[in-house]
Amino acid sequence: MERQKLVQSGELHTSLTVDIDGSLLPFDKFRKAQEELANILHEVDQNLGEKKRPSVNWVVSSVTSGSVHLTIEGVATDRVAMATIAEVVTTVEKGIATLEEYPKRPPFFSDRALASAKCLASLIGEDILTIQVGSNSTRVNLTQHLVANVDEIITAHYKSFGSVEGVLKAIDLSRKPLFRIYDLLTGKGVKCHFIPERIDFIKDALGKRVSVYGLIRSREDGQKVSVEVEDMEVFPIETQLPSIKDIIGILGGKD
Repeated sequence: MERQKLVQSGELHTSLTVDIDGSLLPFDKFRKAQEELANILHEVDQNLGEKKRPSVNWVVSSVTSGSVHLTIEGVATDRVAMATIAEVVTTVEKGIATLEEYPKRPPFFSDRALASAKCLASLIGEDILTIQVGSNSTRVNLTQHLVANVDEIITAHYKSFGSVEGVLKAIDLSRKPLFRIYDLLTGKGVKCHFIPERIDFIKDALGKRVSVYGLIRSREDGQKVSVEVEDMEVFPIETQLPSIKDIIGILGGKD
């Protein structure tokens, strides 16, 4: 049903354009951008088709200078319809937009497609200021958020529910709200994604030791990468802890 919606809403888009803005574009980076975009289209095409139809043929249909605009277009044939090409293009476009916002694998994106999306965004540097990808007038601006999100998806192979403790620091509201907690012994940080409605509670815990509970994503070596926060406990600071005399009093002892 979801796949049908991709090609039933509005005009069919059968091409994808990379807009590269910079003072001077090295040829190797131009070629790299073309290769990575083609890889993404090919991988998504393969996963969508599930080897039950011929692969779409992709060609470079337009290249303009200044700020470089590179357009790759699917070729319709007797065995590959325009609707099939549009489904691939729309899936890629939505997938890249998802990767820019969240560390979540988009539908039909293989590890190779994720790696190519990361490589495309990583081309931004001294000679390339911005890279945008999209069809028609719609464009997704690629940033280092996409690179970090792909790293999290690829490296965090294991999922489990549990708790992580550390000092809450570095609240980031630029994309999906998150904060980082840092282990007091190792100094390593873990990204913690939370719902916007909890921002006041999170801000009040800034700089304090906390325990967060939720879905934990970890690497093969056991290093925790991120947590989808479901609950959080804030530990009292040392000055708020009961004294020895208070503890004796609680236990019913005498001075």
